[in-house]
Amino acid sequence: MNAARGAGARVMVALDIGGTTLSGGLVAEDGAVLCTAQRPAVRDGGRDPGLRGTVALARELTFRARDMGAQAVGIGAGFPEYVTDAGALTSRDVIGWDEQPAGLLAPLVPGRPVVIESDVRCGALAEARTGSGRGLGSFLYVSVGTGLSAAFVQDGRVWAGQRGEALGLGTWPVHGRPTPDLEGYASGSGIAARYSAVTGSAVTGARAVVTRAEAGDAAAFDVLSTAGDALGTALAWAVALLDPAAIVVGGGLGTAGGLLDESMRTAYATHARRRGRPPVRRAELGARSGLVGAALAAWEHAADARETHRVA
Repeated sequence: MNAARGAGARVMVALDIGGTTLSGGLVAEDGAVLCTAQRPAVRDGGRDPGLRGTVALARELTFRARDMGAQAVGIGAGFPEYVTDAGALTSRDVIGWDEQPAGLLAPLVPGRPVVIESDVRCGALAEARTGSGRGLGSFLYVSVGTGLSAAFVQDGRVWAGQRGEALGLGTWPVHGRPTPDLEGYASGSGIAARYSAVTGSAVTGARAVVTRAEAGDAAAFDVLSTAGDALGTALAWAVALLDPAAIVVGGGLGTAGGLLDESMRTAYATHARRRGRPPVRRAELGARSGLVGAALAAWEHAADARETHRVA
């Protein structure tokens, strides 16, 4: 192990907070993930109520850094909520928070930066720096996991929007369907809910639906294929609006391949009719995009702060 990875190494505590799983890790400045840890998000009937699981996971990782002889120089955390430029959560669509996470996490790394960002923008940043978006002038990053959201990247910068809300692909309506929006139709939670409603057989996530489809379950096959069709159609609309160089699909479900991916690509090719349509790429970092991006956001914040101090 070289010095950058051994005793005295500087690491960022990274958190990728999801509706199903709270993921964390220690990440070096070049994006290398040195270790990881996970906790279930659902607790006491809610999704990380009071952010207790988030804080406990961050504390565990600071202890791990100490045990490794490394120095935790800050915390970067991505949340599946709307997040302002100042790092404040402004929605409670997924996580059961009642205090801003920056204030809860700051005591774990006194005097060090705590950077709070949207999880999908974290994923987009990671793919822009070290993944499938590297070297592209622009791309649309789409995260398909428990939820569904997107972020646009141009010249290496992730567009947050005026209020930090430029990520709502999942709120787009699905034409001709009773489900209110794309997230409710094609995300992991949406797929599970649709299958449960159609069959009366409760499932807790999309993986169970995928397994049943692979075993020949016709209802599961239909739910996944129509979800992929809706997602591919939405991507074609997004391309017509943004004209990116590429689409990068990430998230645990988005990078899993299989029927959902095949149906998505078929629908996208059908509806994005212009010659030379942007290619669809799988996120190179896979399900780790959000984790790596949370750390990179914090590393870049720290670098900007150092530069500002130097100039001053």
